Amino acid sequence: MFLIIDQGTTSTKVMLFDLSGNKVDSSQKSFEQIFPNNGWVEHNPEEIIKTVISCCNEVIENNSDKNICSIGITNQRETIVLWDKLTGKSLYNAIVWQDRRTESFCRDLKEEGHEELIINKTGLLLDPYFSSTKISWIINNIDGVKEAINEDKVCAGTIDSWIIWHLTKGKVFATDITNAARTNLFNIKDLKWDDDLLNLFQVKKSILPEVLESDAFYGQSEALIKELPIYGVIGDQQSAAIGQKCFNFGDIKSTYGTGCFILLNTGKNIAYSKNGLLSTVAYKINGEITYALEGSIFMAGAIIDWLKNNLQVFDNYSELHDILNNNSINTEIVMVPAFTGLGAPHWKPNSRASISGLTRDSNRNDIITSSVQSISLQTHDLIKAINEDTSNLFENPISSIKVDGGLIENDWFIQNLSDICNIKISKSNEQEATALGAASLSALGSKEIKNLREFNIKKHKNTEFTPKIEKKIREEIIENWNLALNKTISV
Repeated sequence: MFLIIDQGTTSTKVMLFDLSGNKVDSSQKSFEQIFPNNGWVEHNPEEIIKTVISCCNEVIENNSDKNICSIGITNQRETIVLWDKLTGKSLYNAIVWQDRRTESFCRDLKEEGHEELIINKTGLLLDPYFSSTKISWIINNIDGVKEAINEDKVCAGTIDSWIIWHLTKGKVFATDITNAARTNLFNIKDLKWDDDLLNLFQVKKSILPEVLESDAFYGQSEALIKELPIYGVIGDQQSAAIGQKCFNFGDIKSTYGTGCFILLNTGKNIAYSKNGLLSTVAYKINGEITYALEGSIFMAGAIIDWLKNNLQVFDNYSELHDILNNNSINTEIVMVPAFTGLGAPHWKPNSRASISGLTRDSNRNDIITSSVQSISLQTHDLIKAINEDTSNLFENPISSIKVDGGLIENDWFIQNLSDICNIKISKSNEQEATALGAASLSALGSKEIKNLREFNIKKHKNTEFTPKIEKKIREEIIENWNLALNKTISV
């Protein structure tokens, strides 16, 4: 059995898997989303670790008769924490990947001509999304942090490092390579922290964790009711790609959680984008590196939460399902969900959300439908960018894509996705693709399997959706989307 921590943006979920990939048990706890200012998003790191320990202990206690071999971890990625290495207490709230407070800092660095260096070394862009400027902000804005760094009292890391440090009671300060690759401080060619980037962002190497392979040993957990080895740590989107068995060159998946993230396996070579996509590390196992091309959408499932919690236009998700199924699409109403700026391929951090095309006849159902459809339209833009970037690698454009995540439970959305993107959508019937990826790595690291393909050998037949919409209507929807998008970007 493998105890898997899936630490996400809105909750922590801990699951127990057997060697065949069956979920035996689970525990989940939500935590507070903190919005101190416009565009700021924070988490309480202490609350996160409490949910991790609580969920782990609950699952362990419920399964005391079972042989648990190891712990695996998958996590929200770019979110950053700085903490006191003596007390283990955070020096400030975790700054979440969605946070946009460092827009002006990124803009200044771009104007100074630094973005090309960053792209070449990291495969990433200069954007508040990534960890480097978040670390700089804490260092420069929180009293006592600079002094503590000079006294060698500070650790800085992504959420995986924070969890590992606390589970091992401060004995292990490490991160996996996929999380390191999302900081804008890690050279994805040399596979190490980069001195030029550290100097640019004024971050001392001494505060950063050791970078290990994705299936490595990360120490012994001593903070739970049962002592267990930690094998396998990986960022959530890379983990989902493994869970979806995207092991081969050209395999592609899209995960629809809080945001949307498309990963295309590019094998041993870095594929640099000319269309706003990211080159990143897919995983490193047994000394071998695999790269990926990634597109990131900031608002996917978060749009549904906004409709439900902020606008309160429906009470539960079954009601949403009924609304979507019984409402026809108004091609003129367009939601551009730039609540926290726009991610790939546009990268407009200062853009804000808009709804256009409303008339006196418009109603809440039209707003709901256009909001959900905006996820499909953003995906369409990503796939278009991927096709343009990989035209020299692949003979044909993308014709199908594997999807997973909470949002795929809504069949209306999946059909709309197929209609708008004009491709076949293969809906995973594996509910926990992200956690399964981490479970695979944990099984590999603990020597229970010899390669990733041996894990989760049971076959789940995916449900396939093909385009049904008329070409003329699709073109009209996309044309109106582009008009609204350009207006939003230009503001």
